[in-house]
Amino acid sequence: MSALKKLGSVVILMIKIILPICLILAGVAGWSYFKSKEPKMKRKPPKKQVIVVETISMKPGNYLCSVQVMGTVMPEKEIILKSKVSGEVVSISPRFVQGGVMKKGEILLTLEDSDYRIEIQKARSALDKALSSLAIEKGSQMIAKEELKLINEASKGVVKATDLALRKPQLIQAKAEVDRARADLEKARLELSRTKVIVPFNALVLEQKVNIGSLVTVQGELATLVDVDTYRVEAMVPPDRLSVFRIDEKTGSKAIIHSQYSEQAWHGKVVRATGKMTGKSRMAGVIILVPDPMGLKRKGNNPQLLLDDHVDVRILGKTFKNVFSMPRSILRDGNTVWVYNSGVLEIKKVVLAWKEDGQVFVKSGINPGDVVITSDLSTPVKGMALQLSSGDGS
Repeated sequence: MSALKKLGSVVILMIKIILPICLILAGVAGWSYFKSKEPKMKRKPPKKQVIVVETISMKPGNYLCSVQVMGTVMPEKEIILKSKVSGEVVSISPRFVQGGVMKKGEILLTLEDSDYRIEIQKARSALDKALSSLAIEKGSQMIAKEELKLINEASKGVVKATDLALRKPQLIQAKAEVDRARADLEKARLELSRTKVIVPFNALVLEQKVNIGSLVTVQGELATLVDVDTYRVEAMVPPDRLSVFRIDEKTGSKAIIHSQYSEQAWHGKVVRATGKMTGKSRMAGVIILVPDPMGLKRKGNNPQLLLDDHVDVRILGKTFKNVFSMPRSILRDGNTVWVYNSGVLEIKKVVLAWKEDGQVFVKSGINPGDVVITSDLSTPVKGMALQLSSGDGS
């Protein structure tokens, strides 16, 4: 019995030792099996980051610059027409209304002229009387000469031929009366002609101040007229931009005028400067003359340039030669541009010839054929890798 107990103890001890070892070995074998079956991940080197950009190629050329400003339409010639004589208005032109357009030499209105015709008749009568008196005085002078001749023959030349003896002062007086009568007749005719009020130039009736039946006095206001052959636009220009266009009555730079009320464009010429600057904005004033602003000389239904309208004015300046034109948006801080150079970024500083709305002109700093980047880069660094949007990185 004791031998069996010892054998049993040995078996139990062996089981306690061997079983854990077997379990461990089985676990190791299982781990090795599953480890050999798991997929193996191969680590690859990170790819180099390349930014795709859009570009434009630079080509030099000649470009006409312009200055975009605002202006106000004003009359070049405006008058208040007044009467030179008095009288009642008996007729007016059908075009003598506010907004009416009348031609030079057209009769604006007519005043009642009976009194002036009577004055002409009176002046004629006075002239006839003066001419008669002159004729009588000439006869009296001839008689005086003969009488003086006879007296001298009888008295052997005792009486001298003085001006008074020959009635020369009386003749001068008679001639003066004739001249005055003729002047009075001319004045009466002139005043009669002034009863018909004539339009002095091609005019727009801005204001009608009388009508049929109105009693007009001397220097009484009849109408406000504006010359329609030419309007002027007074534009405000930054002083530093005056140098790029001409200001001259004959050879002034061309200007293109646009109104927000019409698609029509009017063409004018910069003829003079106002000679002063505005107080707050410190802008210089220039005058642009616009011929035929109402389109009266053009065929068809042409829109009119309206007085006091605020208009957009584009003044054409000088031509810049061999400069590079580019959108203003691709000019970077510090007057630099980003250039695509063989797959990397190059930053170039440029010198500007001119800058206007949405456009800049570069005179130096870039070369013909340079590929300028139009895309935005969040952190541009010289030498960073780039790729063209077409995929061609050459």
